Amino acid sequence: MVRSGELFDQLIVLIGVFLRNHYREALTLIYELSTEVSAVKQALNLTDADFAQFHTDERSYLKSLKEQPLNDRLQICYVQVLDDLAEQRLEWEKAREAANQALTCVPVGDIHQINAALSQARIRVDTAYTKLQHAETFTAHIEGRLRIEERWIIGGDEYNKYRDEASLQKYCVALDELEHLVVMCLFELSKLSLSSTGYKLQQQIGKVLQRRSDAIWNAINKYNAQATALNPPRPHLSWRDITEYSFLGEFDVLRYSRTDTRELDWTKPTH
Repeated sequence: MVRSGELFDQLIVLIGVFLRNHYREALTLIYELSTEVSAVKQALNLTDADFAQFHTDERSYLKSLKEQPLNDRLQICYVQVLDDLAEQRLEWEKAREAANQALTCVPVGDIHQINAALSQARIRVDTAYTKLQHAETFTAHIEGRLRIEERWIIGGDEYNKYRDEASLQKYCVALDELEHLVVMCLFELSKLSLSSTGYKLQQQIGKVLQRRSDAIWNAINKYNAQATALNPPRPHLSWRDITEYSFLGEFDVLRYSRTDTRELDWTKPTH
């Protein structure tokens, strides 16, 4: 039997080999990349300070994407609340109309069916009216937060503007999900290319990639659905489009986000 001390010694040796191999790889990369970076700096007239600024700009951009301005979020919410209010008002009107017609299909003299029909009609009217009151209260609350004195008209200019913003928000969520899955897939692929990755681990990574491929297909379908809902509709993406993306600046669909980053230096592969 192998003693615990021997196992520990073997583990130390394996860790040492692992660190030595990656240290050598790091030295090779530093040497090769230093030459390439020097050539890029000379070709593009860049300095070390420019690279630091690119990093700062990228971090600032990503930080700005975490949340929309509060006022914009409230106005998007207000549009959704107005839609809900209209639906609740329509349901209340339908409930009242149904209550007025509740006894038309009940046989004359059947007291049990009459009571049951009246009870169902009353419950539907009461439920619809309660929901309508809640919707009215919530709408008034949002209007107070936004200091809106005159309620927006559904179909009006302000309503349409933020309805489009709401659609764009859903679109951006679908885009973020798709981009996240693609990045994770590329990360797993990079593991497969490492010389130190064993066969069993390669098999496990292969299974993960298969699951990610299925998730990417679903994300593409969700993205295309949201792209179609925008006004004007955005171009659809295919699996081939996604497999050709290798850098952030190549995600042509980013031009439809709140901030166009395609012309910023830090998004370009040459930088």
